[in-house]
Amino acid sequence: MQDQVDKLVAERVAVLNFFKTIFPVFHNSNVFFRDFQYAIQRYLELKSVKVSYAQSEVIANELANQFEQEGIFTRVNPIGWRVNYELFRTGVSHTLEVNKTV
Repeated sequence: MQDQVDKLVAERVAVLNFFKTIFPVFHNSNVFFRDFQYAIQRYLELKSVKVSYAQSEVIANELANQFEQEGIFTRVNPIGWRVNYELFRTGVSHTLEVNKTV
């Protein structure tokens, strides 16, 4: 399983982007362990890697610990983190000013 974790760490940008496509993840948003686990399991399935629920739990836990060490995740409680990933920062809402001349 460590081999899978190492591959996911190497593919961290793709993993995080995939995670964002299936769950609402933004810079400074909260992430729950189960959501992260399910995303990891689905990501591996897309790579044709079959993992059990228990295996995906271990892999997600190890990957989350790695993300904590890198500062991508900040633990906020026993089952979740705050995301510290600048590429997921949302911008200011854009408004469009319309000048109507008749």
